Amino acid sequence: MNKDRHEKHCRITVQPQGRVLSVLLGTTVIEAVASIGITIDTPCGGGGTCGKCRVQIVNGACRASASDQKIFSAEEIRDGWRLACQTHVQDDLTIHIPAGSLFADRHQILTNSETGEEIEVVPAVRKLFVEMPFPSLNDETPDLLRLEQAVGSFKMDIDLLRKLPAMLRAYGFKGTAVLSDRWLMDFEASDTTAHTYGVAFDIGTTTLVGALLDLNTGEEKALTSRMNPQIRFGDDVLSRIRHSASCPDCLKDVQGALLQELATMIETLCRDASVQRHHIYEVALAGNTTMQQILCGIDSRFLGEVPFVPSHGRGLLLPARDLGIPIAHCGMAYVFPVVGGFIGGDTTAGMLAARILEREAPVLLVDIGTNGEIVLAHNGRLWSASTAAGPAFEGARITCGMRATRGAIEKVVLDGDVHLGTIGNTPPGGICGSGLIDLMAELLNHGIVTPEGQLLSPSELPSSLSNALARRVRVSDEGTPEFLVASRSRGQAEEPVVLTQRDVREVQLGSGAIRAGISILLKQAGIEASDLQSVLLAGGFGNFIRRNHAQRIGLLPEGINHERIVYIGNASLSGAKWALLSTEARKRVEALARQTKHIDLSRDPDFLAIFAEAMLFPTHKKRNEKT
Repeated sequence: MNKDRHEKHCRITVQPQGRVLSVLLGTTVIEAVASIGITIDTPCGGGGTCGKCRVQIVNGACRASASDQKIFSAEEIRDGWRLACQTHVQDDLTIHIPAGSLFADRHQILTNSETGEEIEVVPAVRKLFVEMPFPSLNDETPDLLRLEQAVGSFKMDIDLLRKLPAMLRAYGFKGTAVLSDRWLMDFEASDTTAHTYGVAFDIGTTTLVGALLDLNTGEEKALTSRMNPQIRFGDDVLSRIRHSASCPDCLKDVQGALLQELATMIETLCRDASVQRHHIYEVALAGNTTMQQILCGIDSRFLGEVPFVPSHGRGLLLPARDLGIPIAHCGMAYVFPVVGGFIGGDTTAGMLAARILEREAPVLLVDIGTNGEIVLAHNGRLWSASTAAGPAFEGARITCGMRATRGAIEKVVLDGDVHLGTIGNTPPGGICGSGLIDLMAELLNHGIVTPEGQLLSPSELPSSLSNALARRVRVSDEGTPEFLVASRSRGQAEEPVVLTQRDVREVQLGSGAIRAGISILLKQAGIEASDLQSVLLAGGFGNFIRRNHAQRIGLLPEGINHERIVYIGNASLSGAKWALLSTEARKRVEALARQTKHIDLSRDPDFLAIFAEAMLFPTHKKRNEKT
């Protein structure tokens, strides 16, 4: 494998989304589209056996793999059908992804669970167009009873009742009743039944993602994302809790920053989908416990104090106007239930989206971020834990770390020398989490970093190491070894992108914390890692890491067959979308939250010993696939 092979980039056009991206030669299609937020369903974990990740190569050459030849007919192969998990990009391509291959698509209209149970998607918000007879001397039926005869029994608030008589007469006793379950939200002139929308939000500590859905069809009409502006109050939730409690108006400041950004996102979604804001009747919001409480303007001081008790456990259904969310004046906001202070609505939404209790057990759900949330399902029981993984995998506390934005090194291959892939195919500006995991795994495989986490000095390197790689190991001005990854431009000067000994320690702390949490949950259930039937990697970050490299550095246990490790994308957003589309889904997520047992890792007597052992990198090279 030569240098040119790795450094060549290919242009990929993804249809029907109309997205264009640039990836390194040899990147799998499933990995490529994940980089722009498209999650393809892979129940077999990318092993090429289930046939669910079907894509069609519309333009460009792409050789059929052995798995393709087993799954597809000869005619289908001639028509360009391939498995996304087995297809490696070798040239510029145009790819069509059918709706049935997308992970979230099965939640949109009808969901068939693995138990065979069929769940019809019925949103809480619905509209009915009615025409009623005018009152007369022969028909003195009160206005409310007249409307009730047309739409069925309902309840309503006094504010709407005060306006309703004039509205009915102004509209000629015909119009559209807007209901949420059996609650009359509004009565609109003419037939507006075709315009019924909702917005699902994933409220992350670092990023915000919103999706606009048509509540009649379940179709996603628009999608947008932003950085969480609360970052200016601190990178982590404890910093934001402390700031929100530091002055009488500080909670409003932190809340207001978030609400203003959500309002901007709603405007963007409406513009992109040509939808009127007053036709959005509900929002579903999933975030960690702190994010949800601050969003609601709830005093969050006690989330920062032992025993970290949240204000509520069950989901909240609130008037959106009370939160300052600019949708229809009658619109509602559903805030997800939480398990505990560090297991929030994003995790319960993820459990819902993953249908964690419907999969063959045992199942492990892992969301890797500043806090790593872990859920284990076994024998109908659920255990959860949160680990302080630190921000290394999000680019913080790493010498040349950066978030996964344009210019970030997101893929690293060592093959005689260093070959890189950057987001946006631009000169490197630093290294993000997926690139960091790649780099650490490659340095371990080449003996440049020891299992104990020591970055070797130039004089200690293996004799088998290539000259090009050996020259990249150097001694810093402080006298410690560092590895030169790349160079970056800073004005007129070139600055190095390096990995230092301290960076290696940060990776050890992060991966050790996650693996220790996994080990303790497995201990609670009385099972081994090898017993796991599937490991579900959730969150935007989880989509970009290579599974074999995550196992190589010990982030995920070695005893798990890599084919059982499945990417499920932004499961928090998927769960929020499903909750918009199904009242049954809300009942399910409420039940999931209440039956999940929260495990406080710090109170486990074995935690420190398990954590110390987990900080050691695995001692031998795993032979896994390339994703």
